[in-house]
Amino acid sequence: MENRIGRIVVLIPAYKPGEPLVTLSKALIDRGFKQVVVVDDGSGGDYAGIFRTLEDIGCRVLRHDTNRGKGRALKTGLKEIAGMADVAGVVTADADGQHLPDDIVRVAEKLFEWPDSIVLGSRAFRGDVPLRSRMGNAITRKVFNFLSGQRVRDTQTGLRGLPAVALPDMLKLPGERYEYEMNMLLEAPRFGLKRREIEIETVYIDNNSSSHFNPLKDSWRIYKSILMFAASSMFAFVIDFVLFTLLSLWVLPNVSALSPDSKLLTVVFANVPARIVSSTVNFFINRNVIFSKKGKKSLARQMVGYYLLAAGILTVNTLIIAGLKALGVNVLLAKIITEAVLFLVSFFCQRTLIFK
Repeated sequence: MENRIGRIVVLIPAYKPGEPLVTLSKALIDRGFKQVVVVDDGSGGDYAGIFRTLEDIGCRVLRHDTNRGKGRALKTGLKEIAGMADVAGVVTADADGQHLPDDIVRVAEKLFEWPDSIVLGSRAFRGDVPLRSRMGNAITRKVFNFLSGQRVRDTQTGLRGLPAVALPDMLKLPGERYEYEMNMLLEAPRFGLKRREIEIETVYIDNNSSSHFNPLKDSWRIYKSILMFAASSMFAFVIDFVLFTLLSLWVLPNVSALSPDSKLLTVVFANVPARIVSSTVNFFINRNVIFSKKGKKSLARQMVGYYLLAAGILTVNTLIIAGLKALGVNVLLAKIITEAVLFLVSFFCQRTLIFK
């Protein structure tokens, strides 16, 4: 086991750590890890002694001159590890002692069993868990499950196993702080990675007082893409709905007089023009505001991809509305129901395909 574990590198981002980091690092080396990489994320001179001790016991310490955030610290470490020879994978862990050495070993072992997966060390949140941690994870879990369509118990865990083949892709992900870890989970399927979990011990030291997670700032960073996308989609929906309503009131009576049985045709005459206008507005907002840091394709390629997606969604949208209308559902209510159903599809496709 020792030789195999030795091919896994443990990566620990650290900002103003205490003695638990030294204790953890010693325990990991004792258990057979040959490389423990610690990133000092601008902790300052008061913590220089701890990092010297880590170097003395055999850890490799990388340094940021200023605090740049957990995401950047992880990327600094991953870039260093990507250049190492004979590395099978990386296990990331937190510096506050909340991840037990034996659980880190278990995650490392699972990388050999599941080489095509991100392995999450997931907490069960049973017993005496700080309210901030319990609520924060519950909210993030619901948002993630909504976005990905897959259930993950602990989206905020810092204990993760990454196969070596995934490191180049991990380095391309956006995010400098806590949002980087969420992006890692959201984008995993695009890189051909599954998300797998093993249960670990839930440990909170001194009511989690050492955590540097800012509930307001860091939660905003985690959720801002979906919230801004929702705002953009809502704005486009208002434009779409107003135009659809006006066209329905003016067009539908005239078309129905010509073809009383053509429910699909009447919906098309109202839905298509409204969608053309609203989708154009939505495209430029999403391209320039929501996904601006991710967009590397040309404007022309993005527009082609976006409108192919919009055409597909419009087709499905129109058929669903027509079907609901045929069942006797009010056409405006049918419009609202359909837009809500297709919202997630649109977000996922734009994030992973159009503006990647």
